[in-house]
Amino acid sequence: MQPAAFGATVVTAHPAKVAAFYAEYFDLEVTIDLGWFICLRRGDASWELAISERGHASVPAAVSATTESSNVFGFVVDDVDKFAARLVEGGVELATELVTEPWGQRHFYVRDPEGTWLDVIQLVAPDPEWLAANTPT
Repeated sequence: MQPAAFGATVVTAHPAKVAAFYAEYFDLEVTIDLGWFICLRRGDASWELAISERGHASVPAAVSATTESSNVFGFVVDDVDKFAARLVEGGVELATELVTEPWGQRHFYVRDPEGTWLDVIQLVAPDPEWLAANTPT
């Protein structure tokens, strides 16, 4: 059986603040706002991002007890340099420099207000030498 959709959840003590970050910088729209649970989506995408309040009865105690995120959410954008500049202009600190990888990504990492790692990616042409060395013949 295949999933009908995909969603990821950020657990936080500040749902409104985290949701506002994604709405402002990733152009996600709030589709549900219960205060303790906020759901965001972009247009008719088949995925969604949920923000849930740490300590709420719907969140397992072990999840609420974990405050350091090691999850990484990847977002593909059209122009990663413009996106990074917009974040910096908004006072958001980038966690890494922008780099162009030989396998065809230009990207950087940033953290949302809860500390969730975000890999912001622009797809670019892979380096031909890297591609030749790493593609089965």
